[in-house]
Amino acid sequence: MGFSQLHLNKNTSLQVTKTKLDSLQRAGVELMIHMCPNCHIQYDRYQPVIEKEYGVEYDMVHMNIAQFVALSMGADPYKVCGFQTHSVPLEGFLEKAGII
Repeated sequence: MGFSQLHLNKNTSLQVTKTKLDSLQRAGVELMIHMCPNCHIQYDRYQPVIEKEYGVEYDMVHMNIAQFVALSMGADPYKVCGFQTHSVPLEGFLEKAGII
Protein backbone atom coordinates (compact mmCIF):
# COMPACT_ATOMS: atom_id res chain seq x y z
CA MET A 1 0.00 0.00 0.00
CA GLY A 2 2.93 2.28 -0.64
CA PHE A 3 3.70 5.14 -2.94
CA SER A 4 1.86 3.99 -6.08
CA GLN A 5 -1.26 3.25 -4.05
CA LEU A 6 -1.20 6.78 -2.69
CA HIS A 7 -2.42 7.96 -6.07
CA LEU A 8 -4.95 5.17 -6.58
CA ASN A 9 -6.31 4.66 -3.05
CA LYS A 10 -5.12 7.63 -1.01
CA ASN A 11 -7.19 7.05 2.12
CA THR A 12 -6.36 3.35 2.30
CA SER A 13 -2.68 4.02 1.65
CA LEU A 14 -2.48 6.63 4.42
CA GLN A 15 -4.38 4.38 6.85
CA VAL A 16 -2.02 1.46 6.20
CA THR A 17 0.99 3.75 6.62
CA LYS A 18 -0.51 5.09 9.86
CA THR A 19 -0.98 1.56 11.16
CA LYS A 20 2.68 0.80 10.45
CA LEU A 21 3.84 4.08 12.05
CA ASP A 22 1.71 3.32 15.13
CA SER A 23 3.35 -0.09 15.47
CA LEU A 24 6.84 1.34 15.03
CA GLN A 25 6.11 4.06 17.60
CA ARG A 26 4.97 1.47 20.16
CA ALA A 27 8.20 -0.46 19.52
CA GLY A 28 10.26 2.65 20.28
CA VAL A 29 11.73 3.05 16.79
CA GLU A 30 13.64 6.33 16.42
CA LEU A 31 15.10 5.85 12.94
CA MET A 32 13.64 4.04 9.97
CA ILE A 33 16.14 3.14 7.25
CA HIS A 34 14.45 2.58 3.91
CA MET A 35 15.88 0.42 1.15
CA CYS A 36 13.18 1.51 -1.29
CA PRO A 37 13.13 5.18 -2.43
CA ASN A 38 9.35 5.10 -2.81
CA CYS A 39 8.94 3.78 0.74
CA HIS A 40 11.16 6.59 1.97
CA ILE A 41 8.92 9.11 0.23
CA GLN A 42 5.77 7.44 1.59
CA TYR A 43 6.97 7.64 5.19
CA ASP A 44 8.95 10.88 5.19
CA ARG A 45 6.58 12.97 3.10
CA TYR A 46 3.34 11.63 4.53
CA GLN A 47 4.20 11.25 8.22
CA PRO A 48 3.40 14.98 8.75
CA VAL A 49 0.19 14.60 6.73
CA ILE A 50 -0.89 11.63 8.85
CA GLU A 51 0.03 13.45 12.07
CA LYS A 52 -2.14 16.41 11.08
CA GLU A 53 -5.04 14.39 9.65
CA TYR A 54 -5.27 11.90 12.53
CA GLY A 55 -4.12 14.12 15.40
CA VAL A 56 -1.13 11.93 16.28
CA GLU A 57 2.58 12.60 16.72
CA TYR A 58 5.45 10.29 15.90
CA ASP A 59 8.96 10.51 17.35
CA MET A 60 10.85 8.94 14.46
CA VAL A 61 12.82 10.07 11.46
CA HIS A 62 13.54 8.48 8.10
CA MET A 63 16.66 7.93 5.99
CA ASN A 64 17.30 6.14 2.74
CA ILE A 65 19.96 3.44 3.08
CA ALA A 66 22.34 5.44 0.84
CA GLN A 67 22.03 8.46 3.14
CA PHE A 68 22.67 6.30 6.18
CA VAL A 69 25.77 4.69 4.66
CA ALA A 70 27.14 8.08 3.55
CA LEU A 71 26.48 9.57 6.98
CA SER A 72 28.17 6.63 8.72
CA MET A 73 31.22 7.23 6.52
CA GLY A 74 31.41 10.85 7.69
CA ALA A 75 29.53 12.61 4.88
CA ASP A 76 28.10 16.04 5.57
CA PRO A 77 24.42 15.67 6.57
CA TYR A 78 23.37 18.57 4.33
CA LYS A 79 25.89 18.94 1.51
CA VAL A 80 26.08 15.21 0.73
CA CYS A 81 23.10 13.51 2.39
CA GLY A 82 20.59 16.27 1.61
CA PHE A 83 18.72 16.03 4.90
CA GLN A 84 17.38 19.56 4.45
CA THR A 85 15.01 18.12 1.81
CA HIS A 86 13.22 15.82 4.27
CA SER A 87 9.70 16.60 5.46
CA VAL A 88 10.41 15.13 8.91
CA PRO A 89 13.31 17.16 10.35
CA LEU A 90 16.36 15.11 11.36
CA GLU A 91 18.16 17.73 13.47
CA GLY A 92 16.98 16.34 16.83
CA PHE A 93 18.09 12.83 15.89
CA LEU A 94 21.41 14.05 14.51
CA GLU A 95 22.08 16.08 17.67
CA LYS A 96 21.17 13.13 19.91
CA ALA A 97 23.54 10.92 17.90
CA GLY A 98 26.32 13.53 18.24
CA ILE A 99 26.54 14.09 14.50
CA ILE A 100 25.77 17.82 14.54
